[in-house]
Amino acid sequence: MKGRFAVVALVLAVSAGHVCAQQQIAPRDIWPQATAAAREGDFDTATKKKNELLAAGRTYGIRTFPAYAAGASAWSSTHTKDQPQLAAWAETAARELDGRSPAVAFSEADRAKLAKGWGSAVPLALQGFPRILGNYRTTVLSRADLLIVAAGAIAVTAILLALALFIRYGRSMAHDFRERVSTLFSGGSVSVLAFALLFLPLFLWLGPIWLAFYWFAIFFGYAAWPERAAIVVMLILVMLLPVAVDLASHRIAGVDSPVVAAAISSADQAYQPDALRRLQELIAVVPDDAMLHVLTGNLLAFEGLDDQANVHYRRAVQLHPRYAGAHVNLGNLLFLNNEFQAAMTAYEKAEAHDPNLATAFYNHSVAAGETYRFDLQAQMLEKARAADRAFVERTTRNPPPQKIVMYKPSIDEAWEVSDRMAARPAARALFGNYSSFDALRSASNPISIGALLSLVLAVLLFSLRRKNGYANACIKCGRTFCPRCKSAKESTTYCTQCIHIYLKRDGVSLDTKRKKLEEVTEHQSGMTIRNRLFATFLPGSAQMLEGRTTRGAVGVFLFAVFVIMAILVGRLGPALGPSAEVAQMLVRAASIAMAILLWIFLSLPVYRRRSAA
Repeated sequence: MKGRFAVVALVLAVSAGHVCAQQQIAPRDIWPQATAAAREGDFDTATKKKNELLAAGRTYGIRTFPAYAAGASAWSSTHTKDQPQLAAWAETAARELDGRSPAVAFSEADRAKLAKGWGSAVPLALQGFPRILGNYRTTVLSRADLLIVAAGAIAVTAILLALALFIRYGRSMAHDFRERVSTLFSGGSVSVLAFALLFLPLFLWLGPIWLAFYWFAIFFGYAAWPERAAIVVMLILVMLLPVAVDLASHRIAGVDSPVVAAAISSADQAYQPDALRRLQELIAVVPDDAMLHVLTGNLLAFEGLDDQANVHYRRAVQLHPRYAGAHVNLGNLLFLNNEFQAAMTAYEKAEAHDPNLATAFYNHSVAAGETYRFDLQAQMLEKARAADRAFVERTTRNPPPQKIVMYKPSIDEAWEVSDRMAARPAARALFGNYSSFDALRSASNPISIGALLSLVLAVLLFSLRRKNGYANACIKCGRTFCPRCKSAKESTTYCTQCIHIYLKRDGVSLDTKRKKLEEVTEHQSGMTIRNRLFATFLPGSAQMLEGRTTRGAVGVFLFAVFVIMAILVGRLGPALGPSAEVAQMLVRAASIAMAILLWIFLSLPVYRRRSAA
């Protein structure tokens, strides 16, 4: 008789615990109570509610509360001067809600700056930068920002390379144009037409970028092999620029889409109050995607609404009977309800549908241990290790409060679903222009097509004209000549006059020598002044003008990266947060410092060089 009463008491205790769990307040209802109490000065109640929130998070499998932590950190910054006790409570709460949040670290740095505590502001801001890499959303935004900065730097480098080619080989190209045009026209119009042909795209009402493509194509044959390699690399990079910028824009917009935001929340076990609402709005108009139902179930589980989560998991199984992850989460709900045998049956279904799903085997081992079937537990744990050893070691080292692990759809899969939503009229009607990315469609733009045509035209012109030879310019005086102007046996780097004066040292008249010396001095001095002028404003460009193309192109690119970063920091994707003033100041200062060092390293040697005259 006593045994029967004991069994009944155990059943009632389990049922009462289940009812209490179902009636527990959701996290979204606890935090407003904590903030209301703190605002009224009742910090004991506020702390109690904050601890209740953290306890509820452990119960529901939530590790962090990033939205609440960012709000508390901002609240602390707002009330630092007028309500220091409230600010101190909010600062402590922010650290406990999400101690690894970059937004919290940057906000603390801003508060230290306002208090004139630069000694602590800078270290706090530096702590936030590694945290960016540990947060998926900020990592995506920071990569997109760097991609946009690099795209701008590549564009600047391409323009300067085209300009350097024009300055180096424009005279030679004009000479060849004059030779070609002279067979059709005569008189002064020949020089005018030859000069106009150097700027042909402008006369065809094309944009400046087409002029750069045109110069890359026509100067390809005149350039040295390092310069030709730089032209090919630059055209390929410019061809990819629009695609890269389009992808960066898509990632910036898509990382906050309902699907991706929900997947990040589920994967990181981070509670986002609006993620569930936005996903429910989407699933109401697109109810036939199994992964959306699994994500919705996971977010409902964060709210403690296991019954509603169960409905969505079962709906996912109806839409996709072989969806192993949905079976795992159904088994998890049974496990949390102490129905261990039914949970193991669900895990077995998941294992049959996906033999490589380590989560199913791990949870199966936990359920087997709860039923004292230790041989089965060891067997399932070994299968879990065979499927994903790193997952098992990580979970064993840091076991979840609920003992079992929820299946979380991958973020990459969420991106694919988010892209599919762009083609769904119902989703577009709800959310407007849904972000999407199509590489082929993105590549069909004038810049990519123009860069490709320029590359093809450059190789084609080089193949057709290399047999006839190219005009050249004297390195002493700058005069142009071609194989038809002087003997092929003579030097290809000096004009005929310079050969006789500087190489053969023939007995020419003093007047001729004086005029040539003036011409050489004027040409060399002009080149020196030109190089110094370019080096003053654009480090690395002087090296490209001097023929050291690789060194110059790398220098221009890096200098452009630092300058663009200093200008655009805080104006691109909010990777550093909306009000990370100290962090933005550090990035700007570091970029300016690197730009100055690069200017010293590249430009000062140009100033020290003397004219070759």
